[in-house]
Amino acid sequence: MKETRIFRFSRHDTTPTGSAANDHSLYPSFVARAWDVCSARKGRALWGVLKAWRMASSAIESLNITRLEDAVVVAGSVVGACADYPLLRSMALNILGWAYRKLVGETGKMEHVEKAVEAQEEALNLCPPTHSYRGPCLLNLADALHTRFRITANMDDLDRSISLKEQALAIDPRWNRSFYLNNLACSLHARFEATSNLADLDRDIELREESLELASPSDRPIRLQGLATSLRTRFLNTANFADLERAVTSSEEALMLSKSTEDRRDCLSELGLSLWTRYQERRNVADLNRAITLEEETLKLCSPTHIDRTLYLANVATSLLSRFRLAKNAADLNRAIDLREQALALLPPNHVHRSIHLSNLAWSYNDRFDLNDDLDDLDRSITLREQALDACPPTHIDQQRYLIFLAYSLSRHFNRKSNIADLDRSINLAQSALESLPIHHTLYSYCLDILSTAQLHHIRYRESNPNCGYSTFSIDHVIAQLRKAAHHPHSPSHHRLNASLSWIDASTEFDRDSLFDAYTTTFDLLDTLITRGHSLESRYSQLTSDVWITNAKGRISDAVNFAIAQNRPHDAVVFLERGRALLLAQVGHCRMSLDIVREKDANLAEQLGTVGRQLDSLLTSNAKPSDVPPNAGADDPIAQSMRLTAQWNALVDQTRRLDGCGDFLRSTPFHTLQQAAVGGPVVFINITRSSSHAILVLTSGDPLVVPLLDATPRQVDTVTEALLDARDRQPSAYTLALRDLWDLIVGPVVDHLKLIVPIHSRIWWCPSASVAELPLHAAGHYYKGADPNKRLPRLFVSSYTSSLGALIRARSATSRHSSLEPRLLVVSQPSTKGEIELNVRDEISFISRKLSVTQVLEGPRGTPDAVISAVPHHSWVHFSCHAYSVSDNPLRSHFKLHDGHLEVLDILRTQNPNAELAVLTACHTAGAGTDAPEEFLHLAGAMQFTGFRSVIGTLWKMDDGDGSFVVMELYRRLFEELDRGNRLAYTCAAEALQDTVWKLRRERKTEPWRWVNYVHYGA
Repeated sequence: MKETRIFRFSRHDTTPTGSAANDHSLYPSFVARAWDVCSARKGRALWGVLKAWRMASSAIESLNITRLEDAVVVAGSVVGACADYPLLRSMALNILGWAYRKLVGETGKMEHVEKAVEAQEEALNLCPPTHSYRGPCLLNLADALHTRFRITANMDDLDRSISLKEQALAIDPRWNRSFYLNNLACSLHARFEATSNLADLDRDIELREESLELASPSDRPIRLQGLATSLRTRFLNTANFADLERAVTSSEEALMLSKSTEDRRDCLSELGLSLWTRYQERRNVADLNRAITLEEETLKLCSPTHIDRTLYLANVATSLLSRFRLAKNAADLNRAIDLREQALALLPPNHVHRSIHLSNLAWSYNDRFDLNDDLDDLDRSITLREQALDACPPTHIDQQRYLIFLAYSLSRHFNRKSNIADLDRSINLAQSALESLPIHHTLYSYCLDILSTAQLHHIRYRESNPNCGYSTFSIDHVIAQLRKAAHHPHSPSHHRLNASLSWIDASTEFDRDSLFDAYTTTFDLLDTLITRGHSLESRYSQLTSDVWITNAKGRISDAVNFAIAQNRPHDAVVFLERGRALLLAQVGHCRMSLDIVREKDANLAEQLGTVGRQLDSLLTSNAKPSDVPPNAGADDPIAQSMRLTAQWNALVDQTRRLDGCGDFLRSTPFHTLQQAAVGGPVVFINITRSSSHAILVLTSGDPLVVPLLDATPRQVDTVTEALLDARDRQPSAYTLALRDLWDLIVGPVVDHLKLIVPIHSRIWWCPSASVAELPLHAAGHYYKGADPNKRLPRLFVSSYTSSLGALIRARSATSRHSSLEPRLLVVSQPSTKGEIELNVRDEISFISRKLSVTQVLEGPRGTPDAVISAVPHHSWVHFSCHAYSVSDNPLRSHFKLHDGHLEVLDILRTQNPNAELAVLTACHTAGAGTDAPEEFLHLAGAMQFTGFRSVIGTLWKMDDGDGSFVVMELYRRLFEELDRGNRLAYTCAAEALQDTVWKLRRERKTEPWRWVNYVHYGA
């Protein structure tokens, strides 16, 4: 939970700046009509009114305080001169009140507000009920009351303001109906902000839309800006992304049309707010940076004493904090704190927004405490939270929010200082907040989490300090609270996920009976949170940087250990499967067979198929986030993805209500996952600080758990570093690293495999993140005199799979050309600009002349588009070219082809029902060197996902000479299988690769890292 954004209301004055000639033409027109009917002795009063109006209008245009003060003096003198002429005095009082209200905008002084209200109360009283000037008098008093509400938060003022504006609108001012509509909309918006009544906000938007249709060209900018404000506000309360996109486009147009300083300032501010809001949803850094630029410019156009300067300061600070949380640049954080301190210093003690500013500043100091671990920052945060609570009226809707925030900070302070008074107060505050929160409130889960965490601290403290007595809190009650918080349907998913993580911690320590449910709930919420990204690329960013998601993924290994300890190895396998290849699984859901659903409801299956195909296309789009223009409309890919995701989730919920479809797209049960072991055992490796295991999934019975007694995260890291470093050192160093890999992990697994399956059987490795970079397939003792039976390649044929589901799909899919000779596509780029020439012509000639149906895309013909078009028409594909792994964004890993790159995202967009074998003789095609190695977002993993049942790739840079040798020997073996009539020769690829690598090692005497490089994925 972070700070509250303070949103400035759109202007509600009777004379919006920049449109005085239109909106305020009422005054000179009334003066002219009065001149026609009055005697000569009224002339001075009439021209005094006109002079006062012109001075006030000019002063407002210039935003000059001195000129406004002069206008007040002149208007005051005119009021005195009109004592004998009620209508003229009413007009003069309106001008005086108007000038005072504009002065309030620049100075914020309460005395000016009171004088504005006083002047316009008298102006209304002097105007006859049936006079045509009555409407402006009603409106001016209403605006004065609205201005006073903004400072005092007195709802009576706001309600009366709305009532007066309704009366003014009822008079039907056809000459300027647009202005009256907009004015009433602003006050309804203010009441929504105070009461959260959506009916007020919906009517606000309806009035603004009607006002915009009637607006003159000069008024259009400020009408658009007001509409944008209300649309953005509705988005924040309903999550309708179309409202936010409309807010952005309206703001863009308003800024483009704005001419006056005040119009431009307000339009800049609103566009900045809308872009920041959109950044919060789609995480496009371009939106955030542009928001900061616009908000900085807004601040420059604002006078030091302007009533809204505090808001503009706070807006810049909030955006800087967003960027700090993204990039951890301390300069952004320190400037944000400085700006918020400035904003706070400008506020009077009783300002309506003082609590919000204090609370937001407290969050900034909390961030700096997290960064620097300076207790002074935490102390300052608590002081500010105390002040925010004191400044908030007891009946205000934000009272509970400040209670919760203070409880949170006091609980953190207890963790550092162990002062039980801090903890007791934290619990009391959280309980008080919870008792007053409605059950459907979005902070309910967060409050329960804070309360439960503090109560757990209390239980621990009392247990470790028995002289202080026992805790009055029950661990069962605390666990029940956390369970409730994790399942609260009205709270944001990240609050619920955080509560589920707290539930895991509490259950692990005190009550393991509920721990299985806690883990299951956490992983369900993890799936929900990841779907917020609009594309695979944005979801990958979430997966690796979002603190809640990374915390949840970090619990998967703990869940596996728990299941093993409870003698539930089948559940351990389900947990491991849930935590891997998450992003590919989401695309897979969009492409799954709907035959079961179609039997129950053909129409629903059709809708699922249509939405799934559209969502699949967007998720695998190759457009980078920066390619989406900042002013993209509601139909840009992000808006479409948000809309389609919502439709997809609704359709999935509907499907689960069908008889027999309750588990549709839920986690796959173990008895289904077990089918992956039909061709041989599948081995999971789980390494944690507490204990490490291998889990062998077999064709029948429970999985077999193998303790890895010597394998710790530190030991595994040491072996990984040694293997990486040894590539550039002596072969003996690499040999020692392979020995350690055998001793720590592979050796104990092999000892059990020997008892289960015959020697030379196939096995599959399904490594978790900590071992994903290790060449498990090559582990063994290779030094002179070593036991040859401690070398995995001599004992079993190893393959890899990204998940059990992927292996099941690879086995179950059958090509319609499986009874025919393979159709081969060869992609060759021996010469690429900026790269070393590849010696591949002999191997290409050899493999391309063997099969009768072969297409070769070489040189200029081998463009990314040509390859993508050709792949679905071939069952075998072969790549001989340069390739690169992009570690910070693996979806951009690529083959380097003619005139461009063929990226992982490009491959994922394809589907090939006839795919059998892909041989990727290029560098880095199966390397896992990323922030999320268990996602298997490399070129080989992408090929397997799109349908290739068998894929051969490389872990790192490949020696050119080795590549040619491997290709020739590998295909010689495969062609021999074809010659013997084996039309499923691709199923022999793993054995063929192992024999080829053994021959490479024996005949070419290669260093270990060169022959270890080649790996097999799939069936």
